[in-house]
Amino acid sequence: MDDRIEAAPPEIVEAMVWFEERYGGLWYPLLGSNGMEHGLGGVPLAHRGPLGLAFEGIVDGDWTWPVDVLVDGRTAMGPGQWSYRVIDRSVDQRLESHALLLSVRGWCHRTFTCYTPRDVVPGTDERHLPPPVPEASGPAECWWLDDDAGVAVQATLAGWPPERDEWTLRYFTRTPAQTADASPTVFRATAQETVPALWCTLCSQPIIPGLTCPRARPSE
Repeated sequence: MDDRIEAAPPEIVEAMVWFEERYGGLWYPLLGSNGMEHGLGGVPLAHRGPLGLAFEGIVDGDWTWPVDVLVDGRTAMGPGQWSYRVIDRSVDQRLESHALLLSVRGWCHRTFTCYTPRDVVPGTDERHLPPPVPEASGPAECWWLDDDAGVAVQATLAGWPPERDEWTLRYFTRTPAQTADASPTVFRATAQETVPALWCTLCSQPIIPGLTCPRARPSE
């Protein structure tokens, strides 16, 4: 743990055993082919990080970076030079958000970038959005969904350099005609600076501002 070798406290041992029994061996692709890998693997080690006791339980294949699980069940990571921060309220919330993305990623979508101060979730006027999905939403991911209408909105933390947070907002629709509502809805609903994105990570291609991605290409 850190630079010292010491006996792990009982609470982190219990958390590691619970995690391995519940999630060990789980793997699935999300945006790319690397996939999300769950499990302690090798010799399980805990460490004391900026947010307390934690262990490396997940490898995020899209970020190509390990994700820590804190003793209270939250997840955290700090890719490269970016600060170490909480990403998910729980592993279950993380799985719910990924499952929702997989269920709508084949829909038509428009993509936006929203800039917020550090550690600030995009401010939204939910009167303009579908109903929220709390079980899929956390510190770095927010979802709204109206399955009957065929509309979903996602806000996901895409980067957190020192000066500000950068969020990707996606407006998903089941039919191409519905995407006409994307720009007016997103711009009315968001309080911070929001602009059309220039790249779609779902389709792995540049975007002409204001145009719609007809569907996401399957993971290769």
